[in-house]
Amino acid sequence: MEQIETCNSIWLLDPALMQFCRMPKGADPAYAVSARWQPYFRFEEETGTEVFRVALDEARTRWLSSRRHVDPCARCGEECTRQVVMPPPPCAVVGDLLQ
Repeated sequence: MEQIETCNSIWLLDPALMQFCRMPKGADPAYAVSARWQPYFRFEEETGTEVFRVALDEARTRWLSSRRHVDPCARCGEECTRQVVMPPPPCAVVGDLLQ
């Protein structure tokens, strides 16, 4: 079992069963027994970086990627999670969003 800590979650990977789950950072990994485990088909790490990826399908067309948390972390600093403000989709009318 491999445990990887990112800025906002803990990834648990079981290479023997080719399954992984993610838990909120600070959660007790002992509760992973009741967590939602998903299959993965490949695990890759980018050389020289903290980036890793898991393939979600056998054809390797769907991936999840993240970055290991290192201390001190320039990416998250003191705040592990932050709000990201996105513009409305181009097809939305601003007036409709306010009603």
